[in-house]
Amino acid sequence: MDDKYVNVLLIEDNLTDTALIREMLKEVRKPRFKLHNTRRLEDGLNYIEKNGADVLLLDLNLPDSFGFDTFLKAKERVPQSPIVILSAFDDEDVAINAVKGEAQDYLIKGKVDSSLLSRSISYAIERKAIEGELIRHRDHLEELVQERTIELQEANKKLKNEIEERKMAEEEIKASLEEKNILLEEIHNRVENNLQTISNLMGLEYTQLNDKEPIEIYQESQNRVKAIALIHETLSRSEDFAIIDFNKYAHDLIDHLFKSYAVDKNINANIKIDGILLDIDTAVPCGLILNELVTNSIKHAFPSWYFEDRKLLKGRFTPPSNEFVNDEFTGQNKITGEINITFMPDDGNFTLKVGDNGIGLPDDIDFRYAETSGIQLVNALVRQLDGLIDLEKNNGCEFKIIFRESSV
Repeated sequence: MDDKYVNVLLIEDNLTDTALIREMLKEVRKPRFKLHNTRRLEDGLNYIEKNGADVLLLDLNLPDSFGFDTFLKAKERVPQSPIVILSAFDDEDVAINAVKGEAQDYLIKGKVDSSLLSRSISYAIERKAIEGELIRHRDHLEELVQERTIELQEANKKLKNEIEERKMAEEEIKASLEEKNILLEEIHNRVENNLQTISNLMGLEYTQLNDKEPIEIYQESQNRVKAIALIHETLSRSEDFAIIDFNKYAHDLIDHLFKSYAVDKNINANIKIDGILLDIDTAVPCGLILNELVTNSIKHAFPSWYFEDRKLLKGRFTPPSNEFVNDEFTGQNKITGEINITFMPDDGNFTLKVGDNGIGLPDDIDFRYAETSGIQLVNALVRQLDGLIDLEKNNGCEFKIIFRESSV
């Protein structure tokens, strides 16, 4: 529709009817109509596809189309154009089908005047515009519904993923709790076993009450208990409650023993433990072995006269002056006692060495049949580990213990 006229396409093959309709439209002052006429359906549809029209006045009986099919063809080709049917036949069924089929009106040629024709055209244009607006709103609503549906699908998918993740997390927590319960039960059993070990150690000491002072027995028992307690302290600080970092444990244990026995500052401990991780069943006997052997070195390897004799041995006689002078190989006169601890993996086994540069053991003592509780305990613990123990007497003494690597 231009600013002044309503563009009307009339597809009508009867020249008389065409002239009559033209006259009717001329009589109307407002709105003003501009009429274009074709006699064949195909020509009219081609015209409207090329030039457009505000409304299509359609006769059903044309040279190239006949009856209701004429309307269906026009509707299919130009669905955007409002169609008013002008027919010479007053057929109610055809009229009803036409309106149901989205024709805007069905007019009988002999019963139409200019006023009715004008109103029908105007209403047809308005209704088609409203239909178009409704279709646009419907399409917009469908787009919104589709967008919202996609959003809901994505939200449902995320929710489903979150539910799955939460289920997995719950299963992991449940598994972790079950693992912790099992671990707590194992720890409980191990604590019971360790308490039994402590009880046995106490009994071992009681057999030697006649040879030792009670305070000495108490101190040794206390240190053995501390050796076991440090295992559990190290375990509690570990990320894995089943694994002991034996390097950290050994440093803590030796530090405790040095403080417990107020070790002379001339005695040093050299610890070399590289990446040794043990389970508690292996760590406890290893810890007790280390406690006994280091305690033995502290108490017996460095008697008070040891350092004076070492100084004399380091001196030498100088012939020209017949003077006794100190030999200063290191630039220092200080004599130190050394307690050496190494613990290394070796081809599927563990090798633990604990030695010192002290006075050593007498030649007539066989450590495998020793009467002292500490060495007896070491032999028992080595058997518990299904290991081997040997002693080297060279500038002091060194115990060497080999046992199979655990499955940790």
